[in-house]
Amino acid sequence: MLIAIAKDEAFNFTYRANIDALAAKGEIIYFSPMRDKHLPDCDLLYLPGGYPELFASQLSANESMRNSIKNYAERGGHIYAECGGFMYLCNDIDGTPMAGVLPMSATMQGARLHLGYRRALFGNTELRGHEFHYSTIVDAPLPPNVTVIRNQRSATNTPVPTELYHYLNVTAGYTHWYWAENAAHLLEQIM
Repeated sequence: MLIAIAKDEAFNFTYRANIDALAAKGEIIYFSPMRDKHLPDCDLLYLPGGYPELFASQLSANESMRNSIKNYAERGGHIYAECGGFMYLCNDIDGTPMAGVLPMSATMQGARLHLGYRRALFGNTELRGHEFHYSTIVDAPLPPNVTVIRNQRSATNTPVPTELYHYLNVTAGYTHWYWAENAAHLLEQIM
């Protein structure tokens, strides 16, 4: 399996153990959504966290990469995105065009910290992770082919409003999951 992972100034937050777990499942190829013109051939695209809002103009200017990722998703390509990667898959960040895979917008307007440990069932596997971001998703009606999963809880088992979105073979949300010990289960769910 070929696994393409975004890695540059805009996408630089990953758990090392998650990368090691992916490397045990296939060959990893790194690429830059800011600099490379096209998505490399892959069986799975992983867009990790980072700060795309700080590099929004550079990401937007790379229209060929944005189109490449959108076409990959529309052809049924498997994508897993978290936090900054999730924002990049949106139509835009505060009006600056992004990949347009998910029919929603991210905003830094009224930025406030969303922080805490999270846990959720992902298929039959409980995952644990954390949420750390200042952006929010602008509420917009979602088409019926976008599934919203609302099952995350805090460390004290209190429900939290953080959502996970599923569209075609795309899974995305704000939470940074630590799934190293559950990589096989995670891949089963997203592949």
